[in-house]
Amino acid sequence: MFIELPFELSLKDAEKICGGKIIAQNEKDKGIVFQYVSSDTRQSVNKALFVAIKGKNFDGHDFLIEAQERGAVAALVSSVNKNLKIPQILVENTREAFLKLGQYIKNRIRPFTIAIGGSAGKTSTKEIIHFLFSQLGFKVQKSMKSFNNEIGLAVSMTSLKKDTEILVLEIGTSSKGEIKYLSQFAEPNFGLLVSFGKEHLEGLGSPEEVFQEEIELVNFVLGHGGTVFINLDTEELRNFFFSLDYPEKVAFGLENELLKNIVRYGFFSSPILVSTNFETDFSLSMLFDGKSFKEIVRTNLSPHFGANVSAAISVLFLYLKKFEGMNEDEILKLIKYKVNFKEFINEFSRFKVEKIGNFVIVDDSYNSNPLSLSAMFYSASFVGGKKVFALGDMLELGKYSEEEHFKVGESAKKYISPRDSFFLLYGNYAKFMEDGLKNCGFSVEVFKSKSELVQRLKQIYKDFNFIFFKASRGLKFDEIAKDFISYLRSSD
Repeated sequence: MFIELPFELSLKDAEKICGGKIIAQNEKDKGIVFQYVSSDTRQSVNKALFVAIKGKNFDGHDFLIEAQERGAVAALVSSVNKNLKIPQILVENTREAFLKLGQYIKNRIRPFTIAIGGSAGKTSTKEIIHFLFSQLGFKVQKSMKSFNNEIGLAVSMTSLKKDTEILVLEIGTSSKGEIKYLSQFAEPNFGLLVSFGKEHLEGLGSPEEVFQEEIELVNFVLGHGGTVFINLDTEELRNFFFSLDYPEKVAFGLENELLKNIVRYGFFSSPILVSTNFETDFSLSMLFDGKSFKEIVRTNLSPHFGANVSAAISVLFLYLKKFEGMNEDEILKLIKYKVNFKEFINEFSRFKVEKIGNFVIVDDSYNSNPLSLSAMFYSASFVGGKKVFALGDMLELGKYSEEEHFKVGESAKKYISPRDSFFLLYGNYAKFMEDGLKNCGFSVEVFKSKSELVQRLKQIYKDFNFIFFKASRGLKFDEIAKDFISYLRSSD
């Protein structure tokens, strides 16, 4: 990572910002200025402050001499290297010091900050929010890829441009207290909770602890006078939403007639059309201070993105009303004539669809947990024809792994029929998925290797209209999806 800062800083500035102490061979070195930050000697470090970050499998302190040789002007360290000639800023924790540097830059630029949390859908929602504000001419930045930990947040804040008006961030967690900790540096004005499901159970222990961790973003935003946006599609978040005795809360999700009578501010999407190549239209309705607005926007994104779209539109709407002084009619007119979802290209999409000949391949292999897998089944329910699902393990579920993989059968049966659905499974927990799926009437085959799974798929794919791929990132199902797509193209 090599970052250009929006302005120059001196080492004395950095010493104060990071709460450290300059270790230099002479007083003159303490006056050095820099406008670049780097943490990776494989990339450029020339004229940069090198941040020596410690990770599970690496330690940036091991590369200090290399950073010096490649042109770094100073180093941010948690232990002094006596052989280093360039000045060092000694801090207790370089990760936290990096965050403090990012927070300082963000506070000088002062962008309106939107933070997104939840078990699934953070990156897609971030991309749609960024797209909407960009289409309306705002100078908006977003966190790169799915960078949502402390390093990702530090990178997002230090890389701000001088003229950035809006910053869209992801806030993730894998351990208790992480969201509260990151929120204190991000200081968001708007906070979104886009979903809740079983994720990171190895680090957090139980679903209840995951929930308590996720709502820390909401607690921070409300505690600092901001507005929160909460998905009402799950019972836990719905109950939490209505327990909040606070006016600055907005509901979003899939359309629910029961909720529409008791939500003051709400944005709800409904799938209204699905064609055979998996293109979907969504109609988005809005409730605002007792008034109802129908079809305020139409999108052609898949059903997978319904709640993401309603979340993004709700953020845009409230921002324009509260901070641009626009009324409802002005906002709706602006959205209608300026927002074109056909121009939305999400390079980090978790739901890649490709039509080759008579077959539609849906690659949702970026990651998998019980919530996102259920969302894939939900999307599959909108298309007719025969479907085959190539599934791998859902990781990081800890002691709940066996139970949650068995429950895949119940999740599938809620949305799709055993009559036209077939499953190919691989992974350490494939046996539990197999038992759960067969218990619900589905046909299943289990494989000892991914290559065997792909080979079987090549034998049977002509009997199906849709092929779905999904697994946790560690299983690298994106590779078998690419393999199969290449095979189809060569056979077409």
